[in-house]
Amino acid sequence: CLTVNNAMEISNVFNRSKNLFPPILKDCSQRLLVNPLTWVLVVIMLLPCFLGLWFYYEFSDERQFEEVDGEKVYYGTDGGLLHVELREAFLNLSSLFIVKFIGVLLAIMFSSELINEEFNRKTMQILRTTPIMSLEIIFYRYVTGVLCMFGILASSSIIMYIVIMLGSGIHGIIEELEILWLVIKIVLFESIAYLGIFCLISAYFERPFLLGIVYWIIWEMIVSGTQYQQITVSHYLESILFDGLKNIGLSVTAEDYGLTKIVNNEVVNIATEPITAMLVMIGIGLGTVVWGARGLGNRQF
Repeated sequence: CLTVNNAMEISNVFNRSKNLFPPILKDCSQRLLVNPLTWVLVVIMLLPCFLGLWFYYEFSDERQFEEVDGEKVYYGTDGGLLHVELREAFLNLSSLFIVKFIGVLLAIMFSSELINEEFNRKTMQILRTTPIMSLEIIFYRYVTGVLCMFGILASSSIIMYIVIMLGSGIHGIIEELEILWLVIKIVLFESIAYLGIFCLISAYFERPFLLGIVYWIIWEMIVSGTQYQQITVSHYLESILFDGLKNIGLSVTAEDYGLTKIVNNEVVNIATEPITAMLVMIGIGLGTVVWGARGLGNRQF
C-alpha cells in the first residue's frame, strides 16, 4: 500500500511539473535577467574585455608573425608564442574574476531573488497553501537559477576568451579552445554547487545576501586556504581546473593551486579526481536543495 501511494505521489509530482515548471522558468528567468544588479555584475565581469580591445588595436601592428601552413602564427616581444601568453591571461582573469568573484556574487544575488523575494512579495504564503510540495517550490527555482547563472557566466567567458585571444589571430583562438571548454565546465559546476548552497541560506534566513557574503569570505576564501579545504566548493573547482590543465599538457603542479597539505612533515597532493569532484558538487547542489525545502516548509511567514 505504501509503495502504491509513493508511486502515485511521484506520478502527481511529474504531472504537476509539466504545468508548473514552464511558467516558473519564464517568470523567474525574467526577474533575474531584468534585475539591474545582474547587468551591473555582467558589466564589471566584462571590463577586462575593454582593456583587451584597447590593447589589440593599440599594438596589433607591432606583432611579429610567420606563415605556417597558410596561417599567421603570432609571437610576443620575447619571441614566445603569443597565444600561450594570452592563454595565461585568460586563465588568470577567468579563474580570479569570473569564477571566484563575480560567479559567487551572482549566485548569492540569484538565490536571494528566487527564494527570499517570494517571502517579501508575500507570494510564498499562497504557494504554501497549495498542494505543491516545498521541494517543488525550491527545486524549479533552483534549476532556473542554474540555467541563468551558467548561461551568463559561459557567455561572458566566451566573449572574454575571444577578446583576449584576438591578438593571437584565428590560429591562436582555435589552438586554445580546450582552455575555454575547461572554464565553461568549471562555471557549470560552480553554478550547480554555489546556487544550491545560497538557496539553502535563503530558505532559512531573512538576510541571505549578508549571510552569503559572510559564508563566501569565511568558508570559501579563508577555510579553502587551510588543510581543511576539502570541505569547500573551491577545492573541487580547483581540482577540476588542475586536472584539466594537466591533461591538456600544461606544466602545472598541485601546489600551484593550493591542492596540498602537510602530512608527517611531507607535502601531499590532495587534489580530488575530476569525476569525483563533479559528483560531489552535484551532490552538494541537490542535497542543499532538499535541505532547503525542509527549511522552506518550516519557516514562519
